[in-house]
Amino acid sequence: MAIKKKLVIMGRSGAGKTSMRSLIFSNYTANDTRRLGATIDVEHSTVQFMGDLNLNIWDCGGQHKYLDNYLNEQKENIFGNVEVLIYVFDLETTNRESEYVLYDECLSSLATYSRDAKVYCLVHKMDKIPPQEREATVESYRRALAKRSDLFRPDVFGTSIWDHTLYQAWSRIVYKLVPNMAMIENHLSNFRQLTEASEVVLFERATFLVVCHTAADETVPLNRYMSVSQAIKMYRNTCIQVQSPFQSVEVRNKYYSLFIEPFTKSTYILVITSDPDVEPAVTKANIKAARSHFVKLAD
Repeated sequence: MAIKKKLVIMGRSGAGKTSMRSLIFSNYTANDTRRLGATIDVEHSTVQFMGDLNLNIWDCGGQHKYLDNYLNEQKENIFGNVEVLIYVFDLETTNRESEYVLYDECLSSLATYSRDAKVYCLVHKMDKIPPQEREATVESYRRALAKRSDLFRPDVFGTSIWDHTLYQAWSRIVYKLVPNMAMIENHLSNFRQLTEASEVVLFERATFLVVCHTAADETVPLNRYMSVSQAIKMYRNTCIQVQSPFQSVEVRNKYYSLFIEPFTKSTYILVITSDPDVEPAVTKANIKAARSHFVKLAD
């Protein structure tokens, strides 16, 4: 039975809401998003994600006339039955306080109609400021937003369409929505141990967002998997452009062997082995053998 989750993307016009949605869910490149126009009213889309999970995405136009309508006449329609609210802050805004006021109004409506919703705040266009200022900038937003609601505790991310940070934020968002995630994580960890792999990552097939991961070394930074998401998505788009379908990736050197393979109907798997005694053919055979088991979990 299909599980439908409503995600509302809110923010002022020009914040980059439609660009990020198109990049993650519609195979746009960062350059492609330049041809996107302003969203008219609410743009609805339904994305199948991980088997029976359907993401019902409401991309809300940010022009003043639409925002007034959302917060008045359409309040219950927009904010009712919401699983996730994603509020996008435009880092280029000249009036941050007005952004906070609109955010407060959205949370007030959300509290009325969807008290159990999860809130994520994306401080977008981080590429517009120097790298050494980014962490402090996101932290300033995080402190300010933490004071603005007793009911909701937003997760705050700095994002850009030009690097892995957008994949990191959206991977965290969808992670919370997959209903049997704990079971998938447990079985993935068992698979890694049984195959003597160093690292194993499960990606959603269409978006290449990270679903979950496991590593022998718990200090492995999560950012590396988000960078793989971005790189593979870009490579796959290139394959589409030259009409050469993307199948898999295999890298071998004296330090490790890396495999990215189709896994279940809705996932790809990345397996890294650093033990030279583990033959690549054995790793690929293990991936093949595990498919039927994971189909029951992920599809």
